Amino acid sequence: MQNKECYELGKRIRREVVGAEYDDVIQDSESDFSQPIRKWTTENVWGTVWADETLSRKTRSLLNVALTTALWCPHEMKVHMRGARNNGCTKEEIRAVLMQVAVYGGVLAVREAVRQANALFAEEEQKKR
Repeated sequence: MQNKECYELGKRIRREVVGAEYDDVIQDSESDFSQPIRKWTTENVWGTVWADETLSRKTRSLLNVALTTALWCPHEMKVHMRGARNNGCTKEEIRAVLMQVAVYGGVLAVREAVRQANALFAEEEQKKR
């Protein structure tokens, strides 16, 4: 696939995974500095890796929840938890992943992930009202 095709596919996949509302935030936050980085990640992360159908989006989302938790990336934790929910993951599945990370990655990392999950689930409940 050409870079332009990967970029367009990546934009579509990113929007489907993170949701239109958050994707709009991503687009609105572009700057001259960040644009080349965002273009590269859109092509390569979203348009190549996420486009590979070897793993389901649900599996990729659960992996990202685990990795962002283990790496202590609070903002990305919540982004990928939202993506996991958009990809059909249940609260129970996310909790099971966090318990797995607690064992192998550390309880302190999971405590931050639980804070992010609680904030996300509260936002979801608020939108239902």
